Amino acid sequence: MHNCSLKRLIALLFIRIVIAISFQLLFVLALSWDKAMLWWPFSMIATEVVCLAMLIMLLRKENRSFASIQLTPFETLLPLGKITDFLNRKYPKNRLVNFLKDVLLFIVMLLLLGLPAIALNEFMSQNIPVLRDTNTIGILPDWALYLMIVLLPLAQAFVEFPWFYGYIYPRLETHFEADGGNRRMVASIKALSITLAFFVLQAALIPLIINPAYIFWRAVASVPLLLIIGIVIRLVPRFMPGTNVVHALMAINVVLQYWQAK
Repeated sequence: MHNCSLKRLIALLFIRIVIAISFQLLFVLALSWDKAMLWWPFSMIATEVVCLAMLIMLLRKENRSFASIQLTPFETLLPLGKITDFLNRKYPKNRLVNFLKDVLLFIVMLLLLGLPAIALNEFMSQNIPVLRDTNTIGILPDWALYLMIVLLPLAQAFVEFPWFYGYIYPRLETHFEADGGNRRMVASIKALSITLAFFVLQAALIPLIINPAYIFWRAVASVPLLLIIGIVIRLVPRFMPGTNVVHALMAINVVLQYWQAK
């Protein structure tokens, strides 16, 4: 069982956002505000490094490895995670069949839920004026782009989703399930809602654009994809590394946009 208090978990969510904003403000101190905004990927890289160190320390206190939040973040499966259970009647203990079922479920969920979420995010980004007209991509030195194309995908793939969905989400769920005897599904929904709220807040505040309209619409545009990823990870937790690969590809796309700006 995970032994983390609700206050501690909420504090960790706040701390991550404070860390990300703090690194962004350090760039502001070193550069002009407009130039600093273009360096936001490095704010996130630095944030992931700090959060990685925190995760390792937190997991050591639980006698768990860092791999545990990548491969087995949840102690129990939700019933919906076994949509294809009818196959168990014939192969009740066949690990290969269960693995293939999870692979199929993972792929289907990403295609049916993930692609529409990405499309909706792109539609909002192109059709909401404040999102369309706010430029967060610009010209950086070549050395920065070379570093970014290596560090940003690795940092976000290995830390960001594991932080929110591999560490915080399962422990919040355990807390709500134990506190008051809620059913697993109810506990999971409550835990995902809190985790998602902070994840969306981070997405809205980095890069730090002081424009209420931009922050609001950036948050709204981020909800569908981050929600779907959280659902996919919860229903097929053993394939969390697969969602991390998707996240890495999204980070690479950001870097490619920087290259195109040159």
